[in-house]
Amino acid sequence: MAGAIAAHDWSRTALGPKAAWPASAATLVALILAAKQPMFLAWGPERLMIYNDAYAPLLGTKHPGALGRPFFEVWHEAAESLRPLVDRVFAGDADYMHDFHIVLDRGEGMKDAYFTFSYTPVRASEGAVEGLFCACTETTAGVLAESRRLLAEERLRESEDNYRHAVEFNPQVPWTARPDGMIDRVSDRWAELTGHQALGASWADAMHPDDRPDMRRAWDAAVASGQPYEMEHRVLTRAGQYRWFITRAFPRHDADGRVIRWYGTTEDIHERKLGEIQMRSILATVPDGMVVVDEFGRIHSASPTAERLFGYGPDALVGGSLAVLLPEILGSAGPGRAGGDVVDVTGIGPGRTTMGRRQDGSTVLVDLCLGEMTSGTERLFTCFLRDLTEKREAEDRLREIQAELLHMSRFTALGEMASALAHELNQPLTAISNYLGGCRKLLETAEAPLAGDAAAIFADAIGEATGQALRAGEIIRSLRAFVSRADGRRQATNLGDLVRESCGLALVGSTHLGISLTVAIGADLAVHVDRVQIQQVILNLLRNATEAMADRPLRTLAITAASVQDGAFKEVVIEDSGGGIDPQIAARLFQPFQTTKPSGMGVGLSICRTIIEAHGGRIQAQSQSGQGTTFRFTLPKFAEERHVP
Repeated sequence: MAGAIAAHDWSRTALGPKAAWPASAATLVALILAAKQPMFLAWGPERLMIYNDAYAPLLGTKHPGALGRPFFEVWHEAAESLRPLVDRVFAGDADYMHDFHIVLDRGEGMKDAYFTFSYTPVRASEGAVEGLFCACTETTAGVLAESRRLLAEERLRESEDNYRHAVEFNPQVPWTARPDGMIDRVSDRWAELTGHQALGASWADAMHPDDRPDMRRAWDAAVASGQPYEMEHRVLTRAGQYRWFITRAFPRHDADGRVIRWYGTTEDIHERKLGEIQMRSILATVPDGMVVVDEFGRIHSASPTAERLFGYGPDALVGGSLAVLLPEILGSAGPGRAGGDVVDVTGIGPGRTTMGRRQDGSTVLVDLCLGEMTSGTERLFTCFLRDLTEKREAEDRLREIQAELLHMSRFTALGEMASALAHELNQPLTAISNYLGGCRKLLETAEAPLAGDAAAIFADAIGEATGQALRAGEIIRSLRAFVSRADGRRQATNLGDLVRESCGLALVGSTHLGISLTVAIGADLAVHVDRVQIQQVILNLLRNATEAMADRPLRTLAITAASVQDGAFKEVVIEDSGGGIDPQIAARLFQPFQTTKPSGMGVGLSICRTIIEAHGGRIQAQSQSGQGTTFRFTLPKFAEERHVP
């Protein structure tokens, strides 16, 4: 630094040319340059810095530009902390600071720094303070090391305190045992829990009598083999209640492999154990089977329902492969047992319907839902398996009922048409008979009857025509009577059950319409009816309502069944939010061949009226254009209601 100071242009500073420096300044600069301790001189009103080689490293990247510059320009980031000290020195007071903390930027960003230094005023011959002399030492490394030491001691104290609290409040009860298995040390918490010391072999005193034999055998085996010990058991607490605990013990071996000590813990798992028992109870009763597998299809657990579904005994599926149960989507592993084939279950997807295979080789249709969970680092998948056998049987039965209803609908439509034809044709057939009868009488009374064989033939022909015409009328009347007669198929029925079944049938395939359905079924709805025919009436009305709402923004359908007229009749009311019925059609609504549908036959409501009236009831409709339609029909109550299921 001596060369740098000599080469620096001081003529433009408060010090002036170096040859003209005050004696005090020149003397101190010589002292600073000769010293091995970091020192600097801050001179004049600008506090110009002159420092030695030992101080230069403290400046970092500020050196060598700090030489001859004002002190607070050099240390501008610490000016707020240092200015009071410097001002006090220039006011005539010396100062000393030990491990003084400041934040400095010495080329590596703002960092904490610590210094021990003395500030001494430098006076001129007349006594005025002209400069500040500083001898300093950076103590950052020592302060930080001491801080780390103190922090480590504090953490150690905290760790020891935490350990004491952990031992004191830990729900686990730590204990140790000699190599022969005799317990020689137990936490005081055991005595607090049970009232027993558990030293030696007395630990069994607090155990449930049913658990003691298994615990003793397992502990003796662990001591003899030197293998870890684990057992779930029940402990009698001070409160007189048994709670579930789990005891684990691990041996410590010497260099020769001999057990020199046992370390164990006993932990309360009562709530967890009760949860497991409850979960097993739930899994044993839920209708769906559950199988837990890993990503390779290995079965970790299976519910009793799953075991029954596939025909396996308890725990027979654990350790096997899911491919045995679901060969259709995972490949075949051979029937008869849960094999060990490794398969990839990650591509199955969340849900699908597939064919499962039982242990005896038979198949079962199942609905598979797959959910993923993570247990630590292991990926597990829960498979829920629902037996679809009953569902398919119900669907087949539903199709049979629908086919039967369709057949009955066609038959009834044919009967209605036959009835209408009988009504319309009966009069002309009667007239034909009358005319032909008259002709015969005219021939018989004619003054000049036909002679010979011709007259006989004419008379026979007319007689035959008359007979055939009468026979045709009789056939048509018989057909009409046959269609109207239904007493033989009537039975005691609950009208509410018919309404519920009909709702399910009528709305099949209408889910996309978004119909809001409300069903209200009252009590005491016994009737004596032909179930199929009444169900046909309800289906016809419901389907008409569904079609009437197809283009409506609001689709609501309300069905009620209740007793009316003091219970003498049972009434079904069907209300929709469709567009209503044209008043011109309403008057002829129940007549044959009246329809508002482009492809309708116009016999549906006529059939409904025929069926209801044949049962002794009435049917009617109320409608306002644009405000929906209400159909209601009544049926007489069944006198022997006690026979209704």
